[in-house]
Amino acid sequence: MKLIASPILIQQITDAISTHYEPSEARAIAFRCLDLGWNLSSMDIILKKEVDLPEDWSSRLARLAAGEPLQYVMGKTYFRDHLFSVNSETLIPRPETEELVDLVLSHATENASVLDVGTGSGCIPISLKLERPSLQVEAWDISEGALTMARQNANALQVEVEFKQHDIFSWPTSAGSWDVIVSNPPYVTEEEKKEMANHVLAHEPHLALFVPNDDALKYYVALADFAQERLRAGGYLFLEINQYFGTQTVELLFSKGFQEVKLLQDFKGNDRMIVTQKSGL
Repeated sequence: MKLIASPILIQQITDAISTHYEPSEARAIAFRCLDLGWNLSSMDIILKKEVDLPEDWSSRLARLAAGEPLQYVMGKTYFRDHLFSVNSETLIPRPETEELVDLVLSHATENASVLDVGTGSGCIPISLKLERPSLQVEAWDISEGALTMARQNANALQVEVEFKQHDIFSWPTSAGSWDVIVSNPPYVTEEEKKEMANHVLAHEPHLALFVPNDDALKYYVALADFAQERLRAGGYLFLEINQYFGTQTVELLFSKGFQEVKLLQDFKGNDRMIVTQKSGL
């Protein structure tokens, strides 16, 4: 281990990533790095608190300099004030998805059974269980690597979530019914790649991000069919969606037999979430 004053480390990180980010964003990332890596606050840095550098810090700094996202380099990130481990098998959780969790919590009753489809790091089901312990929570993903990370997070945060490897397109081979189904599936079209930052394209798992331009709603078709079959009467389906396909996704759900579909905006004002309820008849 090597001791270094925190302001010096801030400058070191800022300099290393300056070719990838604007100066203010680079400095903000450096501050987040010290928060994630050493639990340092802005006041700690002002007071020039020293930190111990891990033996692999040079390689981590090189990864940051190459444009790898901070969360992967440090191996963790915050979601709803809880620390989750992440790696290249999982998407980095976004603030918009925190709002999806809020939406589920505002509708789910005590002791409800919940299924998260495409769980990634497990941030949605684990957060639901942490904040509403009475929920019975299950989560699926097609990636065994993602499920390994999700199980690790559940163990670290001491919650019980049942994780299973399933492909939503093969849902007829599965079993079970639920009061709530929630999903943040892949929804970025190939065409939208040109709008995305390189650090996302180069490092986050494409399996969890992208859909074909000519079949942008493929996951929502499968989820709607699945939910109509496996939601219990009066159960809810919650979806995070592509902001450019809000109206189309609503129309799809109506066409699949859902009678009331609400399209909601995220904190940036973009169409981002849908909640719909299966008929109680």
